[in-house]
Amino acid sequence: MGSSLRSFIKDVRGAKTLADERATITKQSAKIRTKLRDDHLPHDKRRLNIQKLLYLYILGEKTHFGQVESINLIASDDFVDKRLGYLAATLLLDGSEDLLTLLTNMLNNDLHHPNKYAVSLALTSLGFLSSPELARDLYPDVENIIKNSKDPFLLKKALQCAAKLIFKDTSLLEIFNIEDITEILCNHSICTHGVLLGVTKILQSILAIGLNREKNDDEGDIDYKNDILSPLSLLLRDFLTRLENLNSKNIEPGYDVQGICDPFLQCEMLYTLKLYFQVGELMDSNSVLDYKDNFCDLLTRIATNTDCTKNSGQAILYETVKTIFSLNLNQPLRVLGVNILAKFLAGKDNNTKYVSLNTLLKVVPQEPTAVQRHRKFISHCLQDSDISIRMRALELSFAILDDSNLVEIINELMKFLAEQDEESKDSVVYTIDHLIDTFDTYVVKDENWKLDVFLNVLKLVGPFINYEKINDILIIINNTAQLSDKSDFLQKLLTISLDGKSAEISDDNIGWQLVLIWCIGEYGGLISSGNTKSNTEVVNESSITDYLLNLQECYTTTNHKIINYILTTSLKLSVKFHDPKNIEKLRQLILHYADSTDLLLQMKSNQYEIFFNQPISTRKIILETMPKFEKITEKQNNVKNISKNLISSGPADLLSDLLNDDSKTDIKPPKSGNVKPLDLLEEIFGEKKNTNDPPKSKENEGSVNLPLPVSADSDVILPPDVPKIHDSTSLNVYASLLSADSGSAHIELFFQAKSPVFDLQIFCAVPRAQKLTMGQLYPSSTIKANQICKQSLKISGSGKMKLRIKLDFHLSGSSSAINEQFDHKFEKTL
Repeated sequence: MGSSLRSFIKDVRGAKTLADERATITKQSAKIRTKLRDDHLPHDKRRLNIQKLLYLYILGEKTHFGQVESINLIASDDFVDKRLGYLAATLLLDGSEDLLTLLTNMLNNDLHHPNKYAVSLALTSLGFLSSPELARDLYPDVENIIKNSKDPFLLKKALQCAAKLIFKDTSLLEIFNIEDITEILCNHSICTHGVLLGVTKILQSILAIGLNREKNDDEGDIDYKNDILSPLSLLLRDFLTRLENLNSKNIEPGYDVQGICDPFLQCEMLYTLKLYFQVGELMDSNSVLDYKDNFCDLLTRIATNTDCTKNSGQAILYETVKTIFSLNLNQPLRVLGVNILAKFLAGKDNNTKYVSLNTLLKVVPQEPTAVQRHRKFISHCLQDSDISIRMRALELSFAILDDSNLVEIINELMKFLAEQDEESKDSVVYTIDHLIDTFDTYVVKDENWKLDVFLNVLKLVGPFINYEKINDILIIINNTAQLSDKSDFLQKLLTISLDGKSAEISDDNIGWQLVLIWCIGEYGGLISSGNTKSNTEVVNESSITDYLLNLQECYTTTNHKIINYILTTSLKLSVKFHDPKNIEKLRQLILHYADSTDLLLQMKSNQYEIFFNQPISTRKIILETMPKFEKITEKQNNVKNISKNLISSGPADLLSDLLNDDSKTDIKPPKSGNVKPLDLLEEIFGEKKNTNDPPKSKENEGSVNLPLPVSADSDVILPPDVPKIHDSTSLNVYASLLSADSGSAHIELFFQAKSPVFDLQIFCAVPRAQKLTMGQLYPSSTIKANQICKQSLKISGSGKMKLRIKLDFHLSGSSSAINEQFDHKFEKTL
């Protein structure tokens, strides 16, 4: 085994088996451990073993035994040892290690070292490894470098280190001196591009702290708006001017990257300015927002003047687009941002295409029309050889789909499916899932075209469709209004399968076979009765019967699931066919499995034989065509999972209790009615249920997405002098505090609609020390204009009474849901 690092790497890579590699690593690890214990080991050998230790770290091996030795190297006066020691400490230690306390004195010494490169190593390592305690202990030394150093190299490192220390321990804001930054910006001799980059980093940390503090309602010990944000706003004009100068045509040769002046600094300055205005909007700071128009003009100039053909220019434009949509700037700027992303799509670089598609996905809700104008570029990406780009283009195609482009986009998706192979199974499954969801969401007048779409889907990618999605396709077929459309669909399926063109359908196309078998069982009587335009020489009772017999022989040993469906279809055809010979063949097909080794097939065969012996009038009643029924959508399931009876019990803020943090919320499931998703494949034969009836239970008003009838004699009256807690264009919300004593409170919420409101769903959350129980919405979730409904809330616990309320509802004539959220604090305390 070689003694050098190069030899060690060569031995590991040259191992022929996993066991040989493991043996090499184990032996070398033991050797390193032994060597490091030797106090008299020369420095060059000690460095070599630490280098090998770092390679072990890269391989994912245990390296804890070298942590102390890494710290010992830092104490060496030799710069080579110090450099390797800091590198090892940065990799092998983290902010939670107790060993970091050993670094405090060493870092303190090196921060005052006469060699600026040693100081640089200490600053870099301190930024990576700092714990809150280490940050508090050493921040004064870093601040001293910022104040007194005239070296741009050290100043840049110190500013970046200070940024990480302040973000690690926000209490350092109390001693942070903003005037130091102002002095640096005014001193042109030291304010190089590198120093400016450090200034942007420290401003980003300070602004990010303000952003997090405001979102989390963290008051803190410092008045952030007046003590921090207002002084920082004095730098805004200078930043805007510097960014404009960087983007001008006056290129500095030392910072030129493909004709762009320092794109790294431009991107960082754009991000910093974005944080400025985000914090300014959250805190409603006029000292910041007064510059917003100037910033919009600057973004327009940057978007217009920057060369989008170079990678460096694209980076600046991408940051510009993110800024525009993060701040939700005016509509012309948003359209300009979408046009920039469309130019990225037209390029040849796959990385740029991917970034553009990903960003367009996020901005579709803000500018759907502008994104739709570039549909040809999105469609072109569907043909890209890169699977990741195809998937993003696929997601974006569904995101921009609406009533106006439904037919065009689905036709493009059919072309996309026609070009897929087995390696593209994930994209095929994604497409089918969203196609089904699309037809559940949008009303298609031409149902014959809709069925033709699924016919092509089954023909192209039937083998990839799972049973659950086949069931959804059958739901769509079953709920088709016109019986003629269903019979035409079955006719096309049978013609392709029986007319000598079966080569179009492979034997492994289970999706096609299952849908065909189910449709034969449901609508085979239409063909046998001559009510269709079918070619009787090809499609008739005998050919259908023979087709089922052939399928039964093909799948007897390979797929018992499809045999179950064939048996059920055979039983249903027994009351639809008229030829006794064919009926007897179907009967024999069922009896064939009376002694099957598969118990389910055996049981089904014997049960169906009993039905065959029943009078035909009885069988017709039992084997009627499936009724129309509703499918519970994903949205309804989500509403069920987020019960109205929401109880806050974990250490989370109101927003996470209300929206995200299910693990910290005890949820009482509502009493649901008998609305269940019906599996057509399993329930071809079975008890028929009237699935159109809404559930009778009152507890699941928010669980089922059905408009409930409004009570004509509703007697809900708004009490006098009840305070209004929310006012929007659609609803007024009032709160009446009935009682608040002995650790419990009773509140009534009143909702007054300004225009008709449907499917009103109410979600509430309370602080962590309280528990909330919600009553039902009375009289219903549908409210007429000027009508009032109410809901009762009971709160128990201790502390200030505060509610966070989210409302989801639909307005008349609008297909999209409207969301409103607001907070309200009561004066009384539990």
